[in-house]
Amino acid sequence: MPSAKHVIARFAFAAAVTACGPLCSSAAFAEGILETTDALDVAVAFPDEKLAEVATDRLSLYGGNDFAYDDNLYRVPSSLTYTELTKLPGIGPNPSREDYVDSIAAGADGEWLTGNRQSLDFDLRADDNNYLRNTDLDNVSSADHLAWNWGLGSLASGSIGADYNRILGGFVNTGDYSRDIVTRSDFFGATRFQLGPHWGMFGGVLYQDLSLTAAKYNDSKSRAVDLGADYQSGAATQIGFDYRYTDNSSPYSADLNDVTFDPDFREDRARALFKYSLSDKTTIDASAGYVRREYPSTAIGSFSGEIWRVALHWAPTLKTTVVAGTWRQLTADLTAQTDYYVSRGFTIAPAWAATEKITLTVTGTQEYLDYVGSNPVGVNPISSPLAQARKDTVSTGSANLAYTLTRALSFSVTAGYQRRNSNSEQFEYKDFRTDVNVIYKFFHYGDETL
Repeated sequence: MPSAKHVIARFAFAAAVTACGPLCSSAAFAEGILETTDALDVAVAFPDEKLAEVATDRLSLYGGNDFAYDDNLYRVPSSLTYTELTKLPGIGPNPSREDYVDSIAAGADGEWLTGNRQSLDFDLRADDNNYLRNTDLDNVSSADHLAWNWGLGSLASGSIGADYNRILGGFVNTGDYSRDIVTRSDFFGATRFQLGPHWGMFGGVLYQDLSLTAAKYNDSKSRAVDLGADYQSGAATQIGFDYRYTDNSSPYSADLNDVTFDPDFREDRARALFKYSLSDKTTIDASAGYVRREYPSTAIGSFSGEIWRVALHWAPTLKTTVVAGTWRQLTADLTAQTDYYVSRGFTIAPAWAATEKITLTVTGTQEYLDYVGSNPVGVNPISSPLAQARKDTVSTGSANLAYTLTRALSFSVTAGYQRRNSNSEQFEYKDFRTDVNVIYKFFHYGDETL
């Protein structure tokens, strides 16, 4: 199966544009929200030697279906009338606030060992998403990963690959309610050099192409370089640091406060990384650093300040685990890149394995968003202009029940509630969503535990 790091990275992309899909576990949400993770972060991360030692040729082919109900698909205030809903820019004919979504999925994941410490791993998935009422939103989404991993004795290792994601953009922070398909292509390469039994140095590059079909002013091309070093003392402690430089450019101009400008920016990020196993049951994973983002145009505010995250993994019993954490990060919705914000919050996700086949996970999250580049005029015509910096509070709760009937057949039921409060009423909403999902692996070869 795909590595946990790639699942979290893929989830972070999906969560940034739309509601959580059928296979987004609550545990992945709890970890993914702590820090924005992309393909380069995964590529330069400390290698899992235990998985490398037992790697084997494997292949799984699967199909599935997810049926979802969403009572506020367009994420609009409860006070919005049907007449007002029909007048939102770009919205389809006869729009419905609530809807049912049927998604048919097909995919393949596997690994091919091409030589000593050489492997090719892949994870391919496509979903045909059909809306019962808002049929103009029908789309085909995709989440694909391909990478070649290599090693040169015990001295060097690395990976080179590409990620491709295609998904329907969400409606949390947008002025266009038409079908906005967001595609992101990541091309990455990373190398790690081992300097003795404890020290390592790493470096990597990332090229990212982000494209939207509706909000074209948020299209961008990004180039990043990441360099760092780390130290491992046994299996209990990992300490490191990294520096990343990002050059982000957009082919289109944007409008902010009646000013047309190019939303290009440059960003520097430096972090210290720390991971420590207090015991066999408890692990702390943390990072702290500083980020500086500068926009050449004065139409949008630049930012500099500290970022950090702390995640606690605790397994009090053989059947129970708890993931808890807190963070402060600089991020943005993918459909509104110029409307970036500082995200602070905390989350907790306890899980209970009732049996070998049944697992229950509950997640609670509170997030505070302080917008830096937000437009005081607002992005949709629901309410009057906002004359001050925008601040939102997002409260989310979800529960997931997963049942593995056989090695080939699994089911899950997920229910989640989200409430967003804002000092601009046009961005406030309440939303309830539930998913019923089934996955069937009709072909499997190799060790599925990887």
